[in-house]
Amino acid sequence: MDPRVARRLLKERRFRALANYLLVELEMGLGRTRMLGRPYWLTVDPTNHCQLRCPFCPTGAGRNVRPKSSMRLEDFRRILDMLGPCLIHIDFMNWGEPLLNRETFAMVAEAKRRGIDTMISTNLNALADDGARKLVSSGLDRLVVSADGLSQETYSRYRVGGDYPRLLANLRAVAAEKRRSGSLTPRIVWQFLVFRHNEHEIDSVRATALAEGADEVGITPANMPFKPGIRENWLPTRREYSLYDPETFPDSPPWHWDEAKAKGDGLPPAVDVEVYAEGLGQGRSLCNWPWAGLAVNPDGSVSPCCSIEEQEYDFGNIFQTRFRELWNNELYRKARGHVLGYVNRKARNVPNSRHACERCFSIGKARFQFPTQWLEPRTS
Repeated sequence: MDPRVARRLLKERRFRALANYLLVELEMGLGRTRMLGRPYWLTVDPTNHCQLRCPFCPTGAGRNVRPKSSMRLEDFRRILDMLGPCLIHIDFMNWGEPLLNRETFAMVAEAKRRGIDTMISTNLNALADDGARKLVSSGLDRLVVSADGLSQETYSRYRVGGDYPRLLANLRAVAAEKRRSGSLTPRIVWQFLVFRHNEHEIDSVRATALAEGADEVGITPANMPFKPGIRENWLPTRREYSLYDPETFPDSPPWHWDEAKAKGDGLPPAVDVEVYAEGLGQGRSLCNWPWAGLAVNPDGSVSPCCSIEEQEYDFGNIFQTRFRELWNNELYRKARGHVLGYVNRKARNVPNSRHACERCFSIGKARFQFPTQWLEPRTS
């Protein structure tokens, strides 16, 4: 439990959200697999359509792992009616470009009317003519702009089909609208994912981003797919900006590896996954998604977390099942039990499992965290 979260909710007099937060943290700490508390963190995907073709994204790569759809405002309101009093934060993002859904700003405004912290992550190539005004007036707290380059050449190497000058123009428009309206929000975050082809620009990112209207810069190691050519062509040479150890980075994901033999310890056959630069070999972190987070796709289907692409691993549909039944169904209880066993070294990952959490080789690495600016707001 983070006391800063409790203090913030108490200050805002969101007593029901505070009570739920404390209950969820208690149940997670006790290792309960059946929950009384409800998720306080929501990732909702306004649409899984995108106009760019980012090669490591299932949408951009055209893998068609789930049907294309966009969420309706009335359906988002249904989610808020179920969970709104307990929600602390909502991410409007996942496998699509949220600004392609014209109702996204209305969804943000609905969330803000209930006192919920909000964030949109966008490629900012699709801002309509009046989009800057609608975005700022929605009350959005943070706008994360994916800008992995300081020129069209480096930017479009990953953001295939993206227009860097248009991104800059739209960024300036949002910053100008903030100044015009006297608004401190949204806080604009320039998000720079580091690859081998753009790492030479790292030292210039901050100055460029702030000059173009960003309030904050995030220089972030990128998640990479395990396939041939990634180690040689995409992994940064600057080790501090890579999630992975280049010496152990595999050319295929664990579920394609040769089936491991049982080790005689009563656990299912499994493989050891030690591909990260640090973490898996030094301790196992708890994943908070099965207890505190919810990832909802545009059609209402619920994924185990924001990292699960395929429809076949969904845990249910929020519009088709009573939430309490969904939240405590067999799949969720199994997820909580496996994560607890993994963290306590009583279970290993099972790459060929049909349960997404059992086959996950990055448990604890997709933990969501409250933004520092929300936890420690400025007083002036």
